[in-house]
This record gives sequence, C-alpha cells and structure tokens, in this order.
Amino acid sequence: MDETRARAEQLLALSSAARRLSDLVAAAEAPLRYEVVRHLLRVSEETMTEVLEETVTARLVRRGDDPFTYVPYDATIGEELREALGDERLRRHRAQISGATQRVVE
Repeated sequence: MDETRARAEQLLALSSAARRLSDLVAAAEAPLRYEVVRHLLRVSEETMTEVLEETVTARLVRRGDDPFTYVPYDATIGEELREALGDERLRRHRAQISGATQRVVE
C-alpha cells in the first residue's frame, strides 16, 4: 500500500471528535488551549485524552510551545485543513473559539 493511500485510510478512520478537534486547531489563529478545546468538544476528560492521542498519532495536531496548547502538526497540515473547511466553516469555527475562550479562559 503506498503512503498516500495509507494516509487517506488513516484519516477516514478518525473519530468525529478527532476530526472536529483537528478542524478547530487548524482554524485557530493562535495555539488552542486544552480547556477551550474540551469545552468546544463537550467530552469527558477520558475521551479528550483519547481524542488528543488519536489526532497526535495521525500527525494532525501536536502540542504547542505551552504544553497546555495545541497547534497543527505542521504548516502544510494546517493549511490543508483550513482549505478543506472552506471560508464559512472557518469563520464559524473561529467565532466558536472566540466565544469559548472568553467563557473558559478570560
């Protein structure tokens, strides 16, 4: 199996929470804080740990410089995810991130 096909199958096998997490991290204009992501995903601590592991293993997301933040795995992945979102979903995700950040962090 070639690398592209293996990667495609890996991405298709992601849980819906992992896909949403990777979309949110890509849409964020700054490293996304753990508590903000968890608030947006509305999952338990245990599920959050599993979802983070899933996206890190898939090389979609990695920890930011602050160990409690998450960023796209690399610039290329971030750009590909943002392109796949499209302008409307990107704006919607950014508004959700902004609102969650105000409620949870500030």
